[in-house]
Amino acid sequence: MKKVRISGATIAEALEKAKQEFGLRDEEFDYVVVEKGSKGFFGIMAKEAVVEVSFKKEFYERRLEQFMVGILRSYGKIKVKVSSAGKRFLVLLEGDDLGRLIGKHGKTLAALQHIAMIYLNRLSDTKLSVVVDAGEYREKRKRNLEQIVLQAIDRARVEKKRIVLDPMFAFERRLVHEIVKKYRDVKSYSVGVEPYRKVVIEYSPNGKEVHTT
Repeated sequence: MKKVRISGATIAEALEKAKQEFGLRDEEFDYVVVEKGSKGFFGIMAKEAVVEVSFKKEFYERRLEQFMVGILRSYGKIKVKVSSAGKRFLVLLEGDDLGRLIGKHGKTLAALQHIAMIYLNRLSDTKLSVVVDAGEYREKRKRNLEQIVLQAIDRARVEKKRIVLDPMFAFERRLVHEIVKKYRDVKSYSVGVEPYRKVVIEYSPNGKEVHTT
């Protein structure tokens, strides 16, 4: 995710510099020795030691958890749990009054996710993704959204027309497109600009249309 080269008089000194500069703990990085370094002859032709430090997922998980705890202090007692799989990080929030934290149609939760993703990617050289969930809201929203889509598909088929859904977040639109792909006589596409971008489900007996978010 991130690699840096650090030099010092010795390997131990180079590693300590890396820990101090980036706030790393011993279990949060691996390293390889690029140059062992040497004292030279009476200091002449001395070479510094160089190590390449690779940041591990534990570093990102800890920093992301600390960041989320900090910005959620005003919401009361919220428990933050961070886990990861590859380049995808999941933040689970638990506590009282989660409705206020989720916000209308999940808008507050989406804003928290956006901020968390910006923060985490500033710590990495490669793109990382973050999903923030509270009280299994996303799973509940997924089930509710599936029902809305199935009803819209039925209407499009019966009425032979376009059905325009309410504005959605990108991850929700992707879910809609995945559901619609299962049906041969309807197609879906997105229209509008964020944050008012919507999905259109349309009766299409002659074939599909390319799906976009």
